[in-house]
Amino acid sequence: MRSEVMLENNTHIPIENKIDQINACIKSIHGDATFELVSITCDDIGYKTPNFTTSGIFRLHGQVKLLHNELMWWCVILKIIKADTEEKDNLEHHNYWRREALVFESGVLRDLPDSICVTECYLVEEQQDGTIWLWMDNIKGEYANTVEQFSFIAKQLGRFNGAYLKGIKVVPDHKWICRSWLKSWTTASRIYAPNMEAYVSRLSSENEQSTWDWYRGILKNIDSAIDSLQQLPRVLAHQDLSQMNMLLVKKGTSLSQLVLIDWQSMSISGIGEDLGKLFGVNLSLGIIPPDQYLRFQTSLYDAYLEGLRDMGWQGMQD
Repeated sequence: MRSEVMLENNTHIPIENKIDQINACIKSIHGDATFELVSITCDDIGYKTPNFTTSGIFRLHGQVKLLHNELMWWCVILKIIKADTEEKDNLEHHNYWRREALVFESGVLRDLPDSICVTECYLVEEQQDGTIWLWMDNIKGEYANTVEQFSFIAKQLGRFNGAYLKGIKVVPDHKWICRSWLKSWTTASRIYAPNMEAYVSRLSSENEQSTWDWYRGILKNIDSAIDSLQQLPRVLAHQDLSQMNMLLVKKGTSLSQLVLIDWQSMSISGIGEDLGKLFGVNLSLGIIPPDQYLRFQTSLYDAYLEGLRDMGWQGMQD
């Protein structure tokens, strides 16, 4: 006779109705071993800045009893994605809401260059309320903070992109992979931009006025500058390389693996666009200290080029 599962649900989601799904995830974790589910705890991980299309991210964990009454721990991550505005139901939108579910269902992540590792998705489950539940492996790793760690990531990105440039890997051609991510993002972001003209009268110093003139010049030419990126060689890109989406996982005594999570923004982009996102987003978040921006910028750029050369790509002459 099976004992009753101990359940502690610290969230609003009806996890008590998902025992079969939890068992399926545990079976993937422990292989074909016979087990009995002992306990389930469901916690909200407290992610404070979710994507507009993310309803919540939760950690489910507990114990199972294997043969000979051996107790083992299990843990999975549950991410719930949802529809948002009408524009995010467009395949070409940078934040097309179904994209990450399609990434996992397609298996495209199983054929990435070996410089990038990914989390395993056990189940992609559509709900009656229109949301999609993604049941994923729980990855334990370290977030990048130092220039050495960020440079390691930049080098792996170079190797990642270089594999497509040299034909070692073929860029996937699924219609739901964004083709103009940066164009879509900058266009959509304009509705959130403040009216800067209202602040111009407050500018007092010559340096502030010079900065404002520089900014206006960027705005005036931004569309043509972004359009010019379409001429760059195309590679598969992640496009959301904030600190929390990059995990450094120890392999052996000294080596690390780069694990990228959250492939919602997957795109086919120009070479170097992911490097720019890596630097820019973490500088804007304060992860890269503003007073060290030049040191990080130089180190990341050099590391990215080193990664490209590791794969045999020497430049446009290739």
